[in-house]
Amino acid sequence: MTRVIHTVPPGGARDAWVELLQLADEPTPLRRELQNGVLYGLGDGDGRPLAAVLVIEGTDGSPELRAVAVAEEHQGEGVGSWLVAEICERLRASGERRVVVGTASSGLRQLGFYQRLGFRVARVERDFFTPERGYPADLSENGIPSRDIVWMDRPL
Repeated sequence: MTRVIHTVPPGGARDAWVELLQLADEPTPLRRELQNGVLYGLGDGDGRPLAAVLVIEGTDGSPELRAVAVAEEHQGEGVGSWLVAEICERLRASGERRVVVGTASSGLRQLGFYQRLGFRVARVERDFFTPERGYPADLSENGIPSRDIVWMDRPL
């Protein structure tokens, strides 16, 4: 399969990507950021969303991979690794020198994924996943309550 990354413009076109992106974030925080930044999308042969990355400006001005999602039936096939690598290369080519990503400390699979791609832990922000930020009070993953976010970065 030939992989072609599309940039999805802000507006209604991004709505088609919401269901996929909700694999990476809860609905309320996702909707808050959906129209910001650049949405990179990869469709399957029929044009359905297969993988996507929403890149926004992080709090320190570096690009942040805000939501990284791959359709469940295609996880483990290397699609996400390829997509993140391609986006990092685009960011590097545009003059960026560093990229950041945050993931729940309970997201063991995601922590491994990002480390395999060269990201390193920069800091942990305690009590990030709160109802005030749009996250369910009982949010958990792998039997671990999701409370803290692990911020990771890598040079480009």
